[in-house]
Amino acid sequence: MEIDLSQYDSYDEAYRQFEWDIPGTFNMADAVCGRWADREDGKRRVALFYEDEDGSRETYTFWQVKRIANEVSNVLADAGVERGTRVGIVLPQRPETLFANLGVLQMGAVSVPLSVLYGSEGLRYRLDHSQTQVAIVDRQRADVLDTLRDDLDHLETVITLDDPDGIDGQSWEDGVEAASPRFDPLVTDAEDSAYIIYTSGTTGRPKGAHHAHRSLLGYIPGWQMINEFPGEEAVHYTPAGWSWVGGLFAVVWCAWYHGHPVVGYGGQFDPETVYDLMERYGVTNPLLTSTMIRMLKGVDRPTDELDVRVVPSGGEKVTEDIFEFVETEWGARVNEIYGQTECNFLVGTNHSLMDVNKNASGKPCPGHEVAIVDDNTGERKAAGEIGHIAVKRPDPSMLLGYWNQPDLTEDLFVDDWMKTGDAGSYDEDGYIYYEGRADDVIITSGYRVSPLEVEDSLREHDAVNDVVVVGIEDSERGTVIKAFVKVEPNETESDALIDELQRFVKEREAAYKYPRVIEFVDEFPTTVSGKIQRHKLTE
Repeated sequence: MEIDLSQYDSYDEAYRQFEWDIPGTFNMADAVCGRWADREDGKRRVALFYEDEDGSRETYTFWQVKRIANEVSNVLADAGVERGTRVGIVLPQRPETLFANLGVLQMGAVSVPLSVLYGSEGLRYRLDHSQTQVAIVDRQRADVLDTLRDDLDHLETVITLDDPDGIDGQSWEDGVEAASPRFDPLVTDAEDSAYIIYTSGTTGRPKGAHHAHRSLLGYIPGWQMINEFPGEEAVHYTPAGWSWVGGLFAVVWCAWYHGHPVVGYGGQFDPETVYDLMERYGVTNPLLTSTMIRMLKGVDRPTDELDVRVVPSGGEKVTEDIFEFVETEWGARVNEIYGQTECNFLVGTNHSLMDVNKNASGKPCPGHEVAIVDDNTGERKAAGEIGHIAVKRPDPSMLLGYWNQPDLTEDLFVDDWMKTGDAGSYDEDGYIYYEGRADDVIITSGYRVSPLEVEDSLREHDAVNDVVVVGIEDSERGTVIKAFVKVEPNETESDALIDELQRFVKEREAAYKYPRVIEFVDEFPTTVSGKIQRHKLTE
């Protein structure tokens, strides 16, 4: 299916005239790789520029990527993977992450991308809840996974990278590299299962957003707009991990859908390194959060070698200083995108198709019906009134449902409107304004964190009697996590205990979920009925 919004002269024309044409059969792996690999220039068209932390560099064409993905599919088939089988992929930004995802998708199995930032409990819960049968991990994650095997009833096989033996005797190097590069992809319906990506909420444990193959098509109109309809020479990059929708979908899959190359880097985020990568590979379209741009802004270095044209940004509000920095120092512009794991690329700003409004999140992307509605009735709010930002079903980008959580799926909707969890308003010109979370989810450095998850984790520590977690303002990251901790009577409050509690959350849950600020308290502010007043702690 070809989607091309560059033919329109204005936003209004694009939004009014655009119509979806979702095919009956559609496979994400074929759309982003297979069809390019099979073209006459497939052996020459670059798909991936990759650089490791040690400075080693690799380049892959679409033809090469396809052959390695075929090898992955053959290895997985030998391991018993078939249509619908869940395969967990716990890898950082590295070529094998993309090969593995493609190998899973083209055989009709279901990919479960999992961040390398997850601690032992975060990893255990997601693998168990998704009933993952095969996991692909690197050496570091394999050691963690090995300690969890007794708690994972469905996990049968672990394929390990960077280890000649592997914890199950299954190594990537011996298996994939020896497998046949020929594989006949399965024909999948557009509605068939493709991904389960976990997201934090305010009730219970994380929820698995279960997506179909057609979800990729739902991204394309908004992606084209915020990337300013990039031509053949565009090069894309993001420091975001390839286990999140922002990294895997909004950059890699969407860029590959258009046949564009992507830059990948195997190390941690470092402003100087990001500048080096953008210069060396001629990155034109880097997807960066406000926090990332603010860190880059703090580096004193010449930028005349940059070829950045547009910076897509999402996950956090872009402030005036960020707009100004990118425009004046990089000679580029920032285009915001609004969406979420459940349904993405819903609202965007695009300077070439609409008037600039830096205070707004933008207007609904073509193909998506987005409105401000009442939480309880689903009725549309009037201009200027605050309500719930919602998207109407059916929508190609929308999840099939929360994996094995039908009640939570039902709660996600009011009438035919899917609630995003965000409060918003709109003006007479149709611009939508983000007014904050409608729940207590904390958004820090672009990550969604449930305060309840962090609280539950801290309560497991022997020194903690009770705890309340909130988000507080931060000049660099926008918002950071703060924990108000009441210790057990026999415990001593100290800086050493703060360090211990922070490390405890990192190891159990995820590196981005630990409280950067911890304050010890004797009591919590409560209402007359005994409910904790979180807003007072935030203040």
